[in-house]
Amino acid sequence: MIKTVKKAFALFLVCAVFSFSFFASESAGSAFAEACKAYTKGDWADAKFMLKKAVAYPQNLNPDTYYMLISAEVYDGDNRGALDDCNFFIDNFPKSSYYPRICYQKGRLLYTLGEYEKAIIVLSDYCHGFESDELYPYALFYIGESLFAGYKYDEAGAIYERIVTEFPESDKTPAAQYRLETILQRGREEKLLYLLKQTGEEYLAAKEEYERQLRLYNSESLDLTRQKLNAAQAKNEELERQIEALELQIEELKNRTYEEDETAYREDNSAAYAETSPLEKDVPSPVPYDENKTRVRLLKQKALEAQKMLDERNNGNGGAE
Repeated sequence: MIKTVKKAFALFLVCAVFSFSFFASESAGSAFAEACKAYTKGDWADAKFMLKKAVAYPQNLNPDTYYMLISAEVYDGDNRGALDDCNFFIDNFPKSSYYPRICYQKGRLLYTLGEYEKAIIVLSDYCHGFESDELYPYALFYIGESLFAGYKYDEAGAIYERIVTEFPESDKTPAAQYRLETILQRGREEKLLYLLKQTGEEYLAAKEEYERQLRLYNSESLDLTRQKLNAAQAKNEELERQIEALELQIEELKNRTYEEDETAYREDNSAAYAETSPLEKDVPSPVPYDENKTRVRLLKQKALEAQKMLDERNNGNGGAE
């Protein structure tokens, strides 16, 4: 009796496990089928959701399902999720035929996420391990792009040059050629900027030197002008003293000449005054030529002219002030 119960219970367990496996397999297959429909339609959000549901079943835990999941995540723009699943794939399916593509995809995702140094390492490992893979020039291109994004233009240029030379038929060759031209243009711009900087520094130095020389010149000119003004002032003062002395001499000369002329004239014409009538005394008689008197008269005339010139000069200096 006990043996019969045990056999019945064992049979029940076997049937239960078979039924669970059957229904689990059916659910796993259904989830995968729904994911495939969405994937085929290009409905990447639904495809990603259904594929994540599908890989939850052990029956779907395989390279094919994960490759589809990573592709759907990439198309849907879920780069971080795709990167995580790439890491899972690389760790769990190293013998898969999809392995090279997933390695490439991981490097490209790192580049897309801005992790340029990691992208260069991953893509370089891919290039060393799979030189004959059709995605090899693509991997080179994204290595170049990562270097370019990191401002390593010389190293990036070497990669782009290699793509253009070794893979002229690649889809990435036009983009690589464009990058080469960009690097050349950037190099020219950097040279121009360098020359501009050098010229600007030289200009500033020359300007500073010019301003320094100008300040020095102005200072020297000011001193020189001050010296000239002092000299001119001293000369003017000397001239003024000379003029004053000359004016005194002229005044003395005027007085002395007038007195001498009057005395001499009266002495010379005293007889004529006595002989003429009162009416004729008002009209002076002709005076005989006397060399000394003529000389005194000329001297007096020159003194008057000198006085006139000095007056004009003084008036001119006053107008200039």
